[in-house]
Amino acid sequence: ILEVGMCLSRNYGIPIIPSSSIKGAFSNYITDFSLISEKEYLKVFGESMVNPDENEKGSVIFLDAYPVSELRFSLDIVNSHFQPYYMDGKIPNDWYNPVPVQYITVGLGVFRFTLLSEKRLDDVLVAKLTFAFKDMLRRYGIGAKTNYGYGRFEETEDMSKQ
Repeated sequence: ILEVGMCLSRNYGIPIIPSSSIKGAFSNYITDFSLISEKEYLKVFGESMVNPDENEKGSVIFLDAYPVSELRFSLDIVNSHFQPYYMDGKIPNDWYNPVPVQYITVGLGVFRFTLLSEKRLDDVLVAKLTFAFKDMLRRYGIGAKTNYGYGRFEETEDMSKQ
């Protein structure tokens, strides 16, 4: 039994990275490192970093990331060492047997990330956003278990003109 989910395209049945996850991770990365000004942030994301009531339509559109190569799937496990503690409220201790939970991962594959802009953004802001987006994917990744190496990406080639 596989109990940990993977986001699949409802149209194609292939793994995707939802646009909401991409936008959320990028927004978090931008704010954590203060990489753009409040005014630029409002223009890009459509929301204020400091005033949650100040919202407008953002100029950047985030699309789902789709695989553009053959994917290699792998199995991994999570071992719950204290299942009686979590399930039955018993004290945590080391005499419980680990209960492995298997899940499918994408072990290898190339995904295409697409960001569009409804309005023309100045070249300096585009350069900052491009660098920050690539850095976020490489260093921090997207999704669960990034501390274990999942969800990290490397640039394969410049596909921005395609």
